[in-house]
Amino acid sequence: MIRSITLAALSAACLTVSAHAQAEEDELVRLPGQGELRDDVLRQRTQADRLKPGAGLFITFDSDSNGRISQAEIDAGIPAAFEQADNNDDGYLTALEQQDWARSLPTRDDSLANPFRFDPNLDRRVDLDEFTLVINNLGLDYADEASGDIIIADLKAPRPAREGRAGGRDGARPAGQDRPRQGGESRSVRQ
Repeated sequence: MIRSITLAALSAACLTVSAHAQAEEDELVRLPGQGELRDDVLRQRTQADRLKPGAGLFITFDSDSNGRISQAEIDAGIPAAFEQADNNDDGYLTALEQQDWARSLPTRDDSLANPFRFDPNLDRRVDLDEFTLVINNLGLDYADEASGDIIIADLKAPRPAREGRAGGRDGARPAGQDRPRQGGESRSVRQ
């Protein structure tokens, strides 16, 4: 009996250490299309095809279009975004209201559509204070250390590398590269 309990405790400890080590090594996994700008005008303005999570919302806060989002613009933008999301004007966001609002943003961004991100007390409704806290915390992640402003040029997200594809983005092989054929023969892909 004691041996079984000891083995169970040791197994649990090993799993905990393994999961913690894995979490430190993992990067944010983004689904295809995440952060992709849907608006051509914003794509030209930001000179980017993709943005970091939540960045599409912050771009809408840049009221003077100077490429920098000040704390004053964030403070004005958050209640406006909340009001836009609160379809029935009851002062709370439901999960469906939040998801509809996230779909209306200029980027495809499931991080802002996740109801649990905005609802830390899990009461299934998000008030303005909860909404403000989440947006402000996200803004702190992107704020310039010197000025405290969010600089739009810094919100660009790198295009994800596609692993396992030979030859680059489109998967084409470089000219003259041989492809194995059945029977062990090979021929040049491009002749």
